[in-house]
This record gives sequence, C-alpha cells and structure tokens, in this order.
Amino acid sequence: MATHHRHDSSPRAVSRREWLAGLGLLALAPGATLARSTASAPSQSSQPSLPSLLDETTFDEYLRMRTASDGSPVLWVYSGVFVVKPEGEVARPIARIEGLSRSRATANADGSWLWELDEAGYYCAFEDGRPAESLFNPFTGQPVKPKHYRSPQRLLLTRGGIRPAREAPAGVEFRGEITRLAEVAGTVALTEDLYVKLPGRAASAEAAARPTRFAASLATFTTRAENFKRPPHEWIDCQFNYTTLNSFVDWLGMSDHGGVQDMRLVGVKCRADDAAAAVPWLLERIKVDHPGLLA
Repeated sequence: MATHHRHDSSPRAVSRREWLAGLGLLALAPGATLARSTASAPSQSSQPSLPSLLDETTFDEYLRMRTASDGSPVLWVYSGVFVVKPEGEVARPIARIEGLSRSRATANADGSWLWELDEAGYYCAFEDGRPAESLFNPFTGQPVKPKHYRSPQRLLLTRGGIRPAREAPAGVEFRGEITRLAEVAGTVALTEDLYVKLPGRAASAEAAARPTRFAASLATFTTRAENFKRPPHEWIDCQFNYTTLNSFVDWLGMSDHGGVQDMRLVGVKCRADDAAAAVPWLLERIKVDHPGLLA
C-alpha cells in the first residue's frame, strides 16, 4: 500500500448521538432504534473476546480491496432491496435501494488506517426504480413516506479488527471483525462485520423505557486472487455484498411490531473520477440533495 499523510487517531469522548451518527447508525435506525434484544441472543450480551491479529498479507489484501493505492477517494456504487420481516410473517421486499458512497483511507503512525465514508441512498419504487415519495406497507395496509438517507462513518482499520474512530459512550459495545472468508474458484472473499450493542434504560419522568438493542452490518468483499499479483501501486477491482439487520425504521409505522428489517445490497468499487460509475439520475439527485458528498 502507498503511504499517505498521517492523521491523529487519538480518541476523544463524544455524545452518544454524535457517536452513532459517526458510524452511520442513525441513518439506518432513526432515533437509534436498533434491533431489540431477545432471549435467543444471549451470546451478544456478553463481553466479546479480543480478536486475533490478521496476518500482514491478509490485512494488506483487505486494504487493497477497500482503497485506492495512491490515497485518492473511492466510489462505491450499489443497488439492492429493502426487506421487512415481522415476527410470524414471511419476509417481503418493500422497496429498491439505489445509492453510492465516497470513501478515503489515511495511514496512521501506529499502523492503523482512518477510514472515512460518506454515503447517500434512496428508497425507490419497484415500478420505475426512482426515489419514491410514497410506498405501500403490505403488513399494515397503509401508505408510508420513506426517509431517504445520508450516512457518514469514521472507523479505524487495524490488524486486530475495526474500531470506532472516537471513544464510545458508556455502556455501548462495539465489535468490528475482518475475516478471510474463503477462496473459491480463484475468487477471494474477505468480510467486514460490525456488531453494536446499545444498553437499555428504565423509564423516567423525562423518557420512556428503552430495551437493550443490537445492530449488525455485514459486508463481503470479493476480487480475483490473481489481482493480488499486480504491483502494489496498481488499482484492484472489488465487488461487495452487504446486509444490515435492525429493528424497523420509524417511517414504516411498525413500532409496535416485533421483527427485523434488512438492507440487502450489491455494489462495485469505482474510481472517484469515473463519470459512468452510477446512473445519471442518481448522480444528479445526490448533487442536488448533498452537494458536498462528491466534492
């Protein structure tokens, strides 16, 4: 990997909302309403063990898949579906999702990398694939108004896993894992999985009770094994599959339902100056709604 300018990675305490926003969790679950704790998930409530160190080769391969070797920004263009699964019901897709993100990795003196990402996405109608003003929720029989999202992230990528770029508020648990999943028929797959636990709280005069909640963001990145034979300064193509598991966003009108929602996405890594990377309407919409994202 090319060595980029150094960045101060020392953490500082921040508010719970600022910390969640910095991980992009508020965009996925408005009001920090993440997946509720259940009796079937005791393993996530225990303190996670420290991950073993990745070997240097695997970590270097991961960085080459996730970044541009010259330190320039990278675009990730994706498409997928938004799936809703209430308890006792068969899962159903509610909308298409179209979006993109712009990311950059900066080397730190301690060997970690500061990962900064900014993304925007839209819930789209199945009929025309364009951002929807209204969608139909078949589980409630009611029309709903989707809230399209913008989601920032700041993380530290290390051989010991992924860490928040800032210190987590008291009671919040975060675990980030990088794993070499498999090599199948000449294709290498590495995973990047983030798990978050938010503590519950008792009811008070100022606020209602809140149960313990969990969120999971699971990504798989793939490339041809032969790409790693290229010189370190050369670009490596990469594709990804991504899913999130959370409780229902507020605009679904299902706050009294148990169950989960899933954003299932597929996408590709693109050069930041690739004008054809995304469909024209998406680029134009993001330039209007979020003029600083692609700057």
